[in-house]
Amino acid sequence: MAGYDKAKGLFDNFKSVFEAEPCDYAKCEELLGQLKLQLFSGSASALSGGGGPEAAKEQVLVRETLELACFLSIRRRDLFGFERHVSQLKMFYDREKGLPASQQKWPILGLSLLHLLASDRIGEFHTELELIPVDEVDNTYIKQPVQLERYLMEGNYVKVLEAQKDVPKMYYAFFMERLMETVRQKVGASLERSYTNLPVQQAAHMLILADVAALQEFVVKENERKAREDADDTMGDLTPSLTRRAPVGLIKWEVKDGKLHFMKSEQKRLELPAADLMVNTIGYATDLERIV
Repeated sequence: MAGYDKAKGLFDNFKSVFEAEPCDYAKCEELLGQLKLQLFSGSASALSGGGGPEAAKEQVLVRETLELACFLSIRRRDLFGFERHVSQLKMFYDREKGLPASQQKWPILGLSLLHLLASDRIGEFHTELELIPVDEVDNTYIKQPVQLERYLMEGNYVKVLEAQKDVPKMYYAFFMERLMETVRQKVGASLERSYTNLPVQQAAHMLILADVAALQEFVVKENERKAREDADDTMGDLTPSLTRRAPVGLIKWEVKDGKLHFMKSEQKRLELPAADLMVNTIGYATDLERIV
């Protein structure tokens, strides 16, 4: 019991610092670390799912700690931390029988869906959505990510933009910003395939940017992103893959003479070392013969 009282005191202090304005993020992280150490190493009952009122109290405290940690991660723009805490929370959400209902469950699960959508991880989005009970799909916090995914599949980016004005919780705004960046990248990919150049005003409008200055800033970031992806493209990997795409040239963007230009570089060629390819093929055939 003494361990629970100490943990509860740490939690109350953590929550107080978190809700203060301005929030001391460094202090929050320090208190969160101490709190986790107290909760996870002091007693196993909170994680074991054991019965009894004392175990239930500890489980609720751990759940509330992880929920607050999720919101702290969003405020710090720590996406890896957010994913980690959501993953830990699911263990408690999956076994809520005997525990008071969490007021933050659906907001956090909705935020998790929006995070996957903003990261363009559509497959994971649908996997997580299938785990949500049918009668909860109309929940406000779940309904919006579902609608946004539908707008994206339809290419109805205007609706995505309008949804920014009607987010159900303050923390959704961060992921909506990221979603708009994803939308701009999708629109940009369509533009560079369809045009060689566009008037800057028209390009800014199509990319949902406020003005030409915002367009120029986006062009710089887009070129940097493309350069990073191009540098990470390992052309020497000969491992067979059904998803490997044919090498393409880098399309660089440039604002010049009142237009946004899409300049294609020379297409890459994938050179296959003949000797290495022959050795690998013979090796695969030998291994296959042994298996058969």
